[in-house]
Amino acid sequence: MGNDTRALSDLPPGCKTLGIDKLKARLVIQGFRRKEGINYLDTYALIARITIIRLLLALAAIHNLVIHQMDVKTTFLNGDLDEEVYTKQPEGFVMLGNEHKVCKLVKSLYRLKQAPKQWHQKFNEVVLSSGFHLNQSDKCVYRNFDNFGEGVIICLYVDDMLIFRTDQNHVDKTKKFLSSRFSMKDMGEVDVILGIKIKRENKRIVITQSHYIEKILKKFNREDCSTVSTSMNPVEKLKPNTGILVDQLEYSRAIGYFMYAMTSTRSNIAYVVGRLNYGLSYVGYPSVLEGYSDASWINHVEDSSFTSGWVLLLGGGAISWDSKKQTCITSSTIESKFVALAAAGKEAEWLRNVINEIPIWPKPIASISI
Repeated sequence: MGNDTRALSDLPPGCKTLGIDKLKARLVIQGFRRKEGINYLDTYALIARITIIRLLLALAAIHNLVIHQMDVKTTFLNGDLDEEVYTKQPEGFVMLGNEHKVCKLVKSLYRLKQAPKQWHQKFNEVVLSSGFHLNQSDKCVYRNFDNFGEGVIICLYVDDMLIFRTDQNHVDKTKKFLSSRFSMKDMGEVDVILGIKIKRENKRIVITQSHYIEKILKKFNREDCSTVSTSMNPVEKLKPNTGILVDQLEYSRAIGYFMYAMTSTRSNIAYVVGRLNYGLSYVGYPSVLEGYSDASWINHVEDSSFTSGWVLLLGGGAISWDSKKQTCITSSTIESKFVALAAAGKEAEWLRNVINEIPIWPKPIASISI
């Protein structure tokens, strides 16, 4: 009741109530009883891409921005509901004299299908109404700058947010504003977000996942493994396993863990089993978006496919990359390289659009170098 999430009401004719369960110290709703298209429509919630976080860190290194972190407490209890939802009074919280009444939800509860969407919608309304502007290329990035180029950038990832500012005074003002509208936890200067450790060393910013990789090695009993110079010998030819059976679930888990490390900080996971302090470093120069792409034509003889890859850099460190087996078939090496270049170009154009809406970046934006 402290968050004004519900109010006592009589149950309207034809309406049904949902039950309330207790999950640890939290009351959650039986949202699984709701049907999509009947009781609710959209359930999505936008989140910032990891690429955007790396991009903003590179900009922070270039422009020496202050970076702080905040966390929203009981995030999903802030969203206002568009639909009518009624629940039984929670056990132990039944109002004396009103035992026959039900609770009408005013705001979202955890496990309600539309709770993530309603939270993002609420945050959007609050921040935009106070003078912030939405970045049209990534709608989890908000900016508020004056005519002198002084301002603040907020990057939201569900309930975690990074605040970038040119000076500490404006960071404090932004924190005060957010705390006045939501129940917030001030994490101070950024340290770890989404399993990524962020360190400031002089004028450069270093991001690593050493603690995360150590956790992976310990989980799969590989703490005593030795290092290798490359993640895979390019001459090595992989063949279907016809020998000892492998636990598919365990194998999938291991791949999943390493994929997160790869997409977050480890553009080259060659040292993933050994050199745990390897990461990304943004030194602040060059302040131009540059990229590299390449392709290996027909390196999969079985289906005549090829592998392409690209990496985009800003401020001396990689901010976006990809390497994957392509589904199309090309007739020459040069054609496969153009396919890789096209993919890199799309990502570079998107990144340039993001930067274009950030006032601290000088205009006009320099040409993309690939």
